[in-house]
Amino acid sequence: MGNTAPKPLIDATLQPRSVASRQYYTLPNNGSGVERRTSAPPVNINLESLRFNLHTRGKNIRLDGQLRRATRKNSFCNGITFSHRPVHLYEKVRLRLTGVHTGWSGALRFGFTSLDPSDLEAADIPKYACPDLVTRPGYWAKALPERLALKDNVLSFWADRHGRVFYSINDGEPILFHCGLSIGCPLWAIIDIYGITQEVTLLEGEPSPQPRVFSSL
Repeated sequence: MGNTAPKPLIDATLQPRSVASRQYYTLPNNGSGVERRTSAPPVNINLESLRFNLHTRGKNIRLDGQLRRATRKNSFCNGITFSHRPVHLYEKVRLRLTGVHTGWSGALRFGFTSLDPSDLEAADIPKYACPDLVTRPGYWAKALPERLALKDNVLSFWADRHGRVFYSINDGEPILFHCGLSIGCPLWAIIDIYGITQEVTLLEGEPSPQPRVFSSL
């Protein structure tokens, strides 16, 4: 009986789930009897550094002059931000949690949208990414587990060619976060500075480790 590729599962419980056991996929037998390894195309290393979208953001967000640091000034919500340009597949969005306020509950929400944030009017930006944005077509986001939302932790997240989102903390083991993105169109990053997460700073991005694909015959 031939092997089939395992179907990734969406982490509905928001619990970290290592992808170490899900990095390897069996491809159909091509008759060669030889194990074959493939990888996705490399990310363009000359990409412009990510910044926050200056004009499309929640009403409680303040940006620094370089558009790299976003701070939520009031309350625990109205902190939705977006990247100023689309994010390529396998390109890491890297940010440091530079401000954490333990007086609230809940933490950063993040993900992607296939809709250009610049087309949003101020009145169209809701208080919350979850559930307000994600109930609209073209938006995908979930919450970072609160225990990982520690001051100065570095969060990296990226999308792959299978429509999956992964994240890591402090360049640790990648964790499968979400499935089902539309990848045939541009994707902008969503970063909702919510709850105990009060300020984040975008760091220089880099390509993510690309999953290995095996054909075992």
